[in-house]
Amino acid sequence: MFRYKEYICAVAEFRSISKAAQALNTSQPWLSTKVREVEKLLGVPLFDRSTSPLGLTEAGAFYVAQAKKVMEIEEESRGRLEQFRREQAETINIGSSMFFSGYLLPYLLQDFRKVHPDLILNFSEIEPGTLTDKLLHGELDLALAVEKPEHQGIVTRPWKKEEIVLAVPARYQINRELAEYAYDFDAFLKRGEPGCRKKPVPLIRFLNMPFLLLNERNDIHARTKKICADAGFSPKVKLVLTQMMTAYYLVCEGQGVTLLRDAIPEYVAPNDNVVFYQLDDENAFRSIYLSYPQKKLPAIHRELIDYLDSRGGGILS
Repeated sequence: MFRYKEYICAVAEFRSISKAAQALNTSQPWLSTKVREVEKLLGVPLFDRSTSPLGLTEAGAFYVAQAKKVMEIEEESRGRLEQFRREQAETINIGSSMFFSGYLLPYLLQDFRKVHPDLILNFSEIEPGTLTDKLLHGELDLALAVEKPEHQGIVTRPWKKEEIVLAVPARYQINRELAEYAYDFDAFLKRGEPGCRKKPVPLIRFLNMPFLLLNERNDIHARTKKICADAGFSPKVKLVLTQMMTAYYLVCEGQGVTLLRDAIPEYVAPNDNVVFYQLDDENAFRSIYLSYPQKKLPAIHRELIDYLDSRGGGILS
């Protein structure tokens, strides 16, 4: 009875088959044919074609009123069924850094999402010192972090190695003096290719540069101080920041130099305002750990862990 109800309601709204056809992105002859098919099926005319603009017959007015009720019920039903689907969909809560959550993981897991389109992945930033409790209390199902939980109830293993590099505003004169060590944005991305790698920079050359330092809650805070100390100086701190991406963009604006993870250029737009240097210090390398509760895991959790394992190893970049 309510076949093509959306079309009948559109004609009633516009009081014109041609205008309704335009709004529905279809042709007037096709829509006119469908209206007549519905009228033939019902056995009564729905529109009074003797009036201009087109009017509804009494039967047409009743039909449109009932059709709108049916469409409202269908829309409510679709919404409720979608809610049921979401409630029953499996969810995995993943803890990581802001950079991982916002840049790396959405890219890294896109193939996994294609295989499991109904899976809900919740990314959350880990506050330093909270990872163990969140994993043990079920707030997180797994984590990728530089923090290594030491608890018998948690499985932890190295996932990838990460390199810490120096980012410097391209307009600084010192880059001309250190050209043999410096990578522009494009060269940095190609540094793994044969003949493209440069020597680590003598960091002591930056002892008078303004440093943008991440705060004490970030692992790179202590690493920056240790790497600088190993080079024979204490960094001249201009700003202390909470987010690594903020530090990166401030470097691009010429505000100072900073140490950051080498994966960042892989996930941001190319920028001619920054150059990069590699460092010859053991503290310029760190592990990213994959951690999850030591218990029987749902199959989808195990599958995700195996997927991440297959993409682990090596330097993260």
